[in-house]
Amino acid sequence: MAAALCALALSGGALCAATGARAAAPSAAVRVDQVGYAATSPKRAYLMSRRPRTGTPFDVLGAGASAPALSGTVGASLGSWNKRYKYVYALDFDAVQAPGTYTIAVGGKASASSSPFAVAPAASLYERPLANALSFYENERDGPQYIPSPLRSAPAHLNDQTASVFVTPQVNANGNFKGDLAPTGETIDASGGWWDAGDYLKFVQTTSYTVDLLLAGVRDFPAQMGAAAPGGGFAAEARFGVEWLLRMFDDRSGTLYYQVGIGEGNSKTLGDHDIWRLPQADDSYGGGDAAARYIRHRPVFRAGAPGSPISPNL
Repeated sequence: MAAALCALALSGGALCAATGARAAAPSAAVRVDQVGYAATSPKRAYLMSRRPRTGTPFDVLGAGASAPALSGTVGASLGSWNKRYKYVYALDFDAVQAPGTYTIAVGGKASASSSPFAVAPAASLYERPLANALSFYENERDGPQYIPSPLRSAPAHLNDQTASVFVTPQVNANGNFKGDLAPTGETIDASGGWWDAGDYLKFVQTTSYTVDLLLAGVRDFPAQMGAAAPGGGFAAEARFGVEWLLRMFDDRSGTLYYQVGIGEGNSKTLGDHDIWRLPQADDSYGGGDAAARYIRHRPVFRAGAPGSPISPNL
């Protein structure tokens, strides 16, 4: 089920002193899944330590309980996490299945405890994260098929429907290119799809990976992610992504188009990362300002000449 959440990564917060300065990292820490653990599924936490801890006792403690729900000892190290935490240990607690809130406490001289986490039936445990994930994708929609919400009040990048294709430029380590882009003379419909992480660019690599996970979730968890799921599930959103992917490959010529928009420009060209604005402003951004030409009319880049081999990462 965790894979179907589309790599929803949650990590613990940083420890900071009252003055705002970073506090020294603890000598040991226990990492748990902060979404929680399905009651009947395997359960694993990780102890990271600066010193060997094999044989150290640990307890799984239920909130308000007078006795541990499970006790065990730390096994063999799995290896190193980084220079500080040279030892990593798996803490298995599959036997803990009663719904509730728990923490894991590791004893010894350098004691450590986890953040509180839930054990609950899978349906209730993943309901909120799945709803949040679906809302995220719906709000990331580009093009005319946007979904109105408190975060989205207008469609964006309608000019992508008649986007010009360009040859991928040579760029430096910062992503900047010299001169101008070289057009191929092609025009395609590159509308739709989702924006990428933190900007308004669109990539075949990330979209195809996301669509694959969404479709796997719809297939493997129909009650949670399929059409019968609360909120209608992810089927419509996965289809939205597939439709954009189909527009990014020309079957007749064997041409893959892999990117829409540019992140970095140069002294005469604005890129997506150079400005701060709402997405619906892009179609007319800067009026007739030539520097903003690729904001208003976003370039599409092809992976290679028609029929040429395609890099495996695409």
